[in-house]
Amino acid sequence: MEVDIPLGWKPSNLEQYDETTHIDEHMHTIQANLYTNDDAILCRVFPTSLKREALTWYSGFPPRSIDSFDTLVERFSV
Repeated sequence: MEVDIPLGWKPSNLEQYDETTHIDEHMHTIQANLYTNDDAILCRVFPTSLKREALTWYSGFPPRSIDSFDTLVERFSV
């Protein structure tokens, strides 16, 4: 899934997930913070919301293996 994010765009107050907060809360925060339900944008921004082991986990997915934000939520919540 490819989408261009506007140059200079930054989500406000998007805390990075570090396994110390609730997964569902983090996923909801991403959607609420971005003011969109566009799968491509949500999937593109999602990895910027991760750090430490969560980012390592995400980096292990093969390219193009996530086809929607719902799929990402499902895999992230396991």
